[in-house]
Amino acid sequence: MHNPFEILNFRAQVTPDFPAFFDGVSNLNFEQLHRTCVQASEKLAEAGIEPGQKVYLLLPENLAFITTMALFHRGAVSCLGLADADVPANPAFDWVISLQPDSDIQGVANISLGQEWFTAAGRNPASAPMHSYPTPDSVCRLIMTSGTTGQPKAVGLTPELIEQRLYRNHLVWGSATGNEINLMGHSSIGGFMGSIQLLQSGKPVILPANIDAFSKAISQFQVVSLLSSAMALFRLINAKALSPADLAGIREVRLAGSALTSGMVHRLKQECPVARIFNVYGSTEVGAVGMIQITHPDQVWKTAVVQPGAAAEVVDETDSPVPTGTEGIVRVRSSGMISGYMSDAADESFRDGWFYPGDRGLFRNGVLCLTGRESEVINLGGVKISPMDIESAAESVPALTDVAACQVEMPNNTEALALVYVAEAVVDIPQIAEVLKTRLPATQIPSQYFQLKEIPRNAMGKIKRRELSQMLSNSLKAQSPG
Repeated sequence: MHNPFEILNFRAQVTPDFPAFFDGVSNLNFEQLHRTCVQASEKLAEAGIEPGQKVYLLLPENLAFITTMALFHRGAVSCLGLADADVPANPAFDWVISLQPDSDIQGVANISLGQEWFTAAGRNPASAPMHSYPTPDSVCRLIMTSGTTGQPKAVGLTPELIEQRLYRNHLVWGSATGNEINLMGHSSIGGFMGSIQLLQSGKPVILPANIDAFSKAISQFQVVSLLSSAMALFRLINAKALSPADLAGIREVRLAGSALTSGMVHRLKQECPVARIFNVYGSTEVGAVGMIQITHPDQVWKTAVVQPGAAAEVVDETDSPVPTGTEGIVRVRSSGMISGYMSDAADESFRDGWFYPGDRGLFRNGVLCLTGRESEVINLGGVKISPMDIESAAESVPALTDVAACQVEMPNNTEALALVYVAEAVVDIPQIAEVLKTRLPATQIPSQYFQLKEIPRNAMGKIKRRELSQMLSNSLKAQSPG
């Protein structure tokens, strides 16, 4: 496969009248989706986009998917950014496609995708041939990731890597029979690969453009499976976008992107009473590593059974494997992994054919169990504390809907342990502290407590712990009379 667009070519010929795309506005079968994408490709060619050029997308999910497939057909390289995100300087992009009026965005030529643009594209003949990428190893898609350092880096996916990952994903992710909604977002590896996998399976890509379209999509397509980060799913549930009636038919929930907590599992079992809950572990750099079913809230210590085609080891600081049951540094590899980021600088995260994602963990009864992030271990006076232990204890307080632990700098330049929480009403802090005292040693009891409207998280639901720590430290210093 020299171009992921070949998947849509195949489906348009073999199952042309099968449902292929739904966003609440458009409802396309595979033949119609194919024609729409080719027409958009022809319109992009008129604008001057050439094969091999890099295009940065600032678009909602439904338009981003159509545009991505059109850029594949054109043989260009696409990357979806987050709303209001700056255009990355590295790698350099040739074009931006957005909803903004035609003008340069940060010095890069912008193409505006308004209704007039699509109306004009619909008049194209849809006869242009697909441009194959030069080789199976040519980059066709960029995914921006923070890697293990928190600094933005570009992961280059090639047709060959996409094909290898699609094969492995079907081994363990295709357990539900029926249609699914992918809530992970196409800027993430899970969102992008999830939609490509749906095309390959001959299933519709369902990207509701608004809250009302979710309920309509679940009913119309008899959706039985949800793929999401935990935070994205809970935001929809809390916003009442998914009603109990909508969730009653969900048979499988696959969660990826951030660690599960017992509180999350308990809540999901209330909201989706008949659904099987799976924890999926992987990374942008490696793809899926494995998954496991979580049948009870007290099983969240389980992260994944490693799938065929992938491998995981736990090693010490000298990269030597440690005995089963011993905590250490996690390293992973797979067919379909990249060998480095798209930059000239060597990255220590890639060594000897392994990727080091920055996780710590151990193997227990053949199951990989993550215990935290190397970079997030809190060191207070020589005492090392895992913020995940504090968060797991804090979420047992019923009034708290989200929690995060971090280190803060006090006005007197000392370091302290803080708990940040979200709640619908004011919560008595001593009440929280009392619960924590029954579950944690004295060295892990926070001395500082902060109630926020929302805890900062990335697109995959991971806590932006450094950003949170800095924000709280600045707030404490601003409140100090000195």
